[in-house]
Amino acid sequence: MRGVTGLPRPSALPPVGERIDQEIDEQIDQPSPAVAPHPTRPHLPRRTPVTSSPALRLVAETLPAVAARAEQLAGEFYDRLFAARPDLLRDQFARAEQASGRQRRALAGTLVGHAARAVLPVLGHDDVATAAELGALATSSLGSAGVGAAGGDEVARLALRHAALGVTRDEYPVFGEHLVDALRSVLGDRATPAVVDAWTELWRDLAGSLADRVELVQRAADLDPAEPWREALVTDKRLAAEDVVALTLVSADSEALPAYAAGQFASIQVELPDGARQVRQYSLRGGDDERWRISARVLPGGPGTPATGGLPLPPGEVSTHLLDRVSVGDVVRVSAPLGDLVLDRFGTDPLLLVSAGIGCTPVLGMLDRLVRAGSTRPVTVLHFERTPERHAHRAELEDLVARLPGGSLRVSYTQGALSTPDDNGEYLDPVDVRGLALGEHHRVFLCGPVPFMAIVRDAVVDAGLAPDRVHHFVFGPDDGSVTGAGARRRRREARWA
Repeated sequence: MRGVTGLPRPSALPPVGERIDQEIDEQIDQPSPAVAPHPTRPHLPRRTPVTSSPALRLVAETLPAVAARAEQLAGEFYDRLFAARPDLLRDQFARAEQASGRQRRALAGTLVGHAARAVLPVLGHDDVATAAELGALATSSLGSAGVGAAGGDEVARLALRHAALGVTRDEYPVFGEHLVDALRSVLGDRATPAVVDAWTELWRDLAGSLADRVELVQRAADLDPAEPWREALVTDKRLAAEDVVALTLVSADSEALPAYAAGQFASIQVELPDGARQVRQYSLRGGDDERWRISARVLPGGPGTPATGGLPLPPGEVSTHLLDRVSVGDVVRVSAPLGDLVLDRFGTDPLLLVSAGIGCTPVLGMLDRLVRAGSTRPVTVLHFERTPERHAHRAELEDLVARLPGGSLRVSYTQGALSTPDDNGEYLDPVDVRGLALGEHHRVFLCGPVPFMAIVRDAVVDAGLAPDRVHHFVFGPDDGSVTGAGARRRRREARWA
């Protein structure tokens, strides 16, 4: 078939083989694309920080202690929040992400990264050692974006997540109350009134930035926070693979569903048997403007891994519901499309699209857009899956790439008859970036489990491509593990789990 090429096998990347087998299954639900830095992102005017210098110095003094307990702090915050407001866990936050610990780690990284970014400008020349320590904390094993990341990307990522969940400005004071109580608990005797006041000031700054960014995202999407949901009718349902359900949605009323850009996603809300209204985000796969197409991998759950902090992986509540309980003719609630990591923002640069598992869905949306636009740009697509039976939308992927004059495709199966085990019995099919003819003008888009994306990103950057030309979509909360300095440690643990 035209468009399918065999790229050289081994070795710029460490072997992915059986690690992909695990990592594809470690996703909590489906892709929730994260904000990634790029030159055309719309920005809010920079907020003038109101946290005073004395307060920031107190934050700087206590930040190492907070960083050491950041995941504990985040865990206590969520425990207190959901005890006081069980409706938030039932109807807004994803229960699976809470159970896996990924939401806790994402919040911990955001708090530490933001605090380090805020305090560094007030440190004097005599505080070089302190500045170095705090800079290291910002890129520690918590996986934050780090002090060097442009524009406070940990805030941008969290704001997009909050917009997708329907968080409003009025909820941030509620979050702040429970965060301060959690801070007092984890710091103990170090939580003097002055220290608590300093961190409260910092939280108010962060909350203001988050609320501003959330409202910017909502305005850009023409999303009314007072009425964020509308009804969509299921017109088609099919199995796209042995464990992937694909739905086609149209508007349930006379007003068409909103148009979307390639790379965007929509939130889907369903009512579960226990009455909870859980929300998940799904990439929009492309197609005509009147219909939305989404796909969900049904996850059975499983034991904990180092990548999840040892916590067990719960079954995918919403994906299982879509498979077992949603039928053609049923109605689901949907949000406006969100996400600014979209193909049209990046001109006509040559593309490398790398996906694993259900991470194929935003790639399909991008390929559909390229085909409809008659693109002739070079497009290389690499997709990894465990077995042919688990490969969702393979025929669609092959057809789209074949219709691109500059398209080439390699599909790699990491388990089964089409894979070759090494001397240790591991199934290996690594990406060899040396065979991809990457140039300085390439754009790379990654979608799949976080450890997989981190491995590929390392190889592409090590091959000489500028980091700001490598973009990624994230499954669930983005704890910065794809790009953070702590990601290498996490990847080593996940690699051999």
